Amino acid sequence: MRMISASKLRRAQDELERMSAYAVRMDQLLKRIAGRIPEEASPLISEREEIKRVLLFPIASDRGLSGAFNLNVAGAVERFIEENRRNYERIGVYLVGRKIRDYLRRRRIEAVKEWVDLKNPGLAEAGEMAQELTELYLTGEFDKVYIVYTHFHSALRQEVRFEEFLPLKAEKTKEETDYLYEPDVGTIANRFVPHYILTKIYFGLVDSQTSENAARMAAMENATNNCGEMISHLTLVYNKTRQQSITNEMLDIVGGAEALQST
Repeated sequence: MRMISASKLRRAQDELERMSAYAVRMDQLLKRIAGRIPEEASPLISEREEIKRVLLFPIASDRGLSGAFNLNVAGAVERFIEENRRNYERIGVYLVGRKIRDYLRRRRIEAVKEWVDLKNPGLAEAGEMAQELTELYLTGEFDKVYIVYTHFHSALRQEVRFEEFLPLKAEKTKEETDYLYEPDVGTIANRFVPHYILTKIYFGLVDSQTSENAARMAAMENATNNCGEMISHLTLVYNKTRQQSITNEMLDIVGGAEALQST
């Protein structure tokens, strides 16, 4: 399993590198036009005056044997719910992964929507998630959406990120240069914002999948090392026990021989 995870990790890293460059460029573009898009141009970038209902969008996995990968995401969701239960009228969960679903069910936390048995989530699944999350926000069922996923730093380090997702927020850059937009800014916003949401979700899925493979590879390597140490220890114990048994038999033989001679 360690070797399989290492192979999957390499392929996932390649996809993550390609996706990261595109996602970073999308973030830069959002920051560039954030100060020029009026809030009324798109309801997905306008902050609501009162936040009563919050939706959490955690991304985990369907399989275990990956160390604390799933537990870290589930723990972040559970802590947020416990700490903010009194601050909001409702806290919903729109989750990805069988393990986090089972974890939250044991704590009687029901999900608004569950995505399980996703072996290799692609743009089609990300697009459906983006559409459903956008509808939940636009219809007023939820006033804010958070995304929770595991960010891949290296094969030995992965970090859980808890970020505000909807409405979109971007630090407005101070640029003296103005631009001419064709078509108008409102039309660009209506085309760009949904595509940015899709990109963000797909990046979270790819990033989480890469982190899962890295965590499983490390967990299986530790398990292999622990098994080797256990085998070495048990072999030593077996040899000591066997040698003690042989020694006791020899002592019995010698003792019996001396008893015969004395008689």
